[in-house]
Parts: sequence; structure tokens; C-alpha cells
Amino acid sequence: VLIQLVAFASQLFVAGILSPEDVGRIKIITTFLSVFSIIGGMGLNASTLKLCSENRSEAETKELFGSGVVFTVVSTVVFYVLALVLNSLGFLSSDTIIRRLMPMGLFPLITNSAFMVLVSYFQATKQIRILSRITVANKLIAIVAIILLTWWFGINGYYVAYNLSFIVMFFVGFRLLRKDFAFSKNRESVKRNFKTHLIYAKPSLLSNLLSEISAYADIFVINYLLKDMKEIGYYSFALTLTVALRVFPFTVQQMAAPYFSGLSSDRNYFVQVFKKYNRQLYLVVGVSLLLAVLAGPFLIRIIFAGKYDPSIPFFVLLSVGWSIRLLNQLQSAAIFGLGKIRYNVWSSFISLIFNIFIYVLFVHWYGAIGAAWASIPAGIVMTLTSALFLRKAIRE
Repeated sequence: VLIQLVAFASQLFVAGILSPEDVGRIKIITTFLSVFSIIGGMGLNASTLKLCSENRSEAETKELFGSGVVFTVVSTVVFYVLALVLNSLGFLSSDTIIRRLMPMGLFPLITNSAFMVLVSYFQATKQIRILSRITVANKLIAIVAIILLTWWFGINGYYVAYNLSFIVMFFVGFRLLRKDFAFSKNRESVKRNFKTHLIYAKPSLLSNLLSEISAYADIFVINYLLKDMKEIGYYSFALTLTVALRVFPFTVQQMAAPYFSGLSSDRNYFVQVFKKYNRQLYLVVGVSLLLAVLAGPFLIRIIFAGKYDPSIPFFVLLSVGWSIRLLNQLQSAAIFGLGKIRYNVWSSFISLIFNIFIYVLFVHWYGAIGAAWASIPAGIVMTLTSALFLRKAIRE
């Protein structure tokens, strides 16, 4: 929670320093980074979390962890090069500044994806305190660097600090886990470990990819359909503010996934635990939404002295849409814990088809405000679909 809140505060500082147009550019680049990280990472962070949280020998666990790191670095390097080629050909954006910033903006595709495998191992082995300490320390330093370099060098300084934070975090995390890292270069061992990872990596890759594109379908649609970068900037700023609503649900999902996996053999206890924490999730999401709608517009006016007032209508609608969507967090973690990852794939696929249709329609008719309105039915469909598949997974 501290990490997310500090990161959220830094985004507010950055938004105060940069123009709305640059805020929009950062959001577009970040969205591409999120999707490309999932493709390049091949779902290996998810397979590492699942495999290393199961009852395996220490030697097997270390080898699966090591192979997860190596496979991730190789695949992300290859995909990073491919992404740069697509960018140079103009497939990602028609904005010349975005195209110039893409090489720096997409570099965390490698460093952050590799670090997320380390995070999965920390989670799987329940070393949450160590993970917390190194991440908090790094993020606090990174936030200061981002604010200072953005102040001095603008959007270029932002990306320099952004990349340095991920590089440092990976090397610190890897240094702490050196004793747990094992990688056999034997061809048969490599093939065996790769096949083992693919059991969970393939459905996780597809599920996360569909989920991420579905979640940020609005950014992709307005990137290609709208030309007014200032309007995109106001929308992106409002979307950034909704990060505050996601702090608790995302944190709970990270903590819950390995525990659900451990409870998957006892159906009754699994259902009991899920219902207990799902009720708490609904309560927190509801209270957070109420506070956001009541206090958000007032704080935006006061803090930014009118600079982002056009973002307020976007923020109110997006807060409602994202709050509904966040009710899905424990459901998807529970499905993952039960090993029914293919159901997350189907849920994400249905949501993606619906989201693309409704966002294209609403943006075409009403522009950026249409995307904000569309987030509400998009959230409803995503949460209801996930709930239906969770019931099916539990019955089985």
C-alpha cells in the first residue's frame, strides 16, 4: 500500500510539472509497456508463482525459479527488439514524440519482467517481509529521482529515472536470491523445465494478455481514434488518479494467490475463506469509491489550481467503472489458485470482445467522455463473467 501511495503521489507531482499532452503520452506508452510485458514475459512469472508455491523438493524449486528468470530475460529481449521495429514503422502511434520516447519507455519490458519473476518467487516462498523492504526502499528513492529529473529535464528525465529504478530493483532482488537461483544448461533439463513452466505459463499468458488489453481498451481506442492530445491527456490524468482505488484490491490479490493455491484441496474451507475476504473487499471498494467521488473533484481543483479541472468528469465516471471492475480481483485469484487458469482466459476473452465493441462505439459517438461512460458497463461485464466462471471452478 505504501509503494502504491508513494507512486501515486509521484504521478501527481509529475502531472503538475508536465503538460497534459505529455501526461497523455506517458499513459499511452505505459499501456503499450503493460501489454508488451505480458507477451514478452510469456506468463513465466505466473508459472513461477504456481510451481514454486507447490510442495516440491528444494532443488526442484530452485531450478524452476532459475529457469523462469533465464527464459524471461531471453524472451523479453527478443520481443523488445520486435517492439522497436514496430515503433519505427509507425504501427504504435502517429505522434512523433511518442515514437521518439518508445525505446526508453519500453525498456522496462526486460528489467521489470525479470523482476516480476523474482517477486513471484518471494510470494511463492512467502518471503513477503523481505520483498516489502527492498521494494519500499527502492521505490522511495525512485520517486525522488523521478520528480527531480522530470523537473530538470521534462519527460526525458522522467524516463531516465523510471528505467534506473527498475534496473536497481532487479539487481538488488537478484542479489538477495542468488542462493536460490539454479539453472542447468543441460539440454534435457532445459526442455523439461520449459515444458513444466508452459503448463501454467501458456494459459496465464493468454489470460493476462486478454485481461490487460480488456482493462486498457479505452487507451488503445482513443490513441487510434482521437487526435486531440490535450483531451487524451485530461482523460489519462483522470485514469491515473483511479490508481488510488486499486491499491488495496491489487495488494490483496498478490497476497491471496499463493494461499488459495495451498487451500485448493479443501473445497469447503476454500469457499469459507474466499467469502470472508471477498466481503471485506466489497466493503473497502465501496468506501473508497464514496471517498473518491466526494473528495476527488475538490482536491483536483485545489491541488492543481484549475490546470486539470477538465479531468473531473472523466474521474467521476472512471472511478465508478474501475470500482466495479476491482470487485473481480479475488475472484480471478481464486480461479488461479484452483488451477483453472483457462477460466480466467475465457472470462478475459469475453470481456475483451465486449470492451472493444463498446469503447469503439462510445468513443466514435461521444469522444473521450464516451470512453469514461463505457468503463461502467465494461466493469459490470468483467466482474459478472469472472463470478460465473469461479462458481463453475468451485463445482468442479
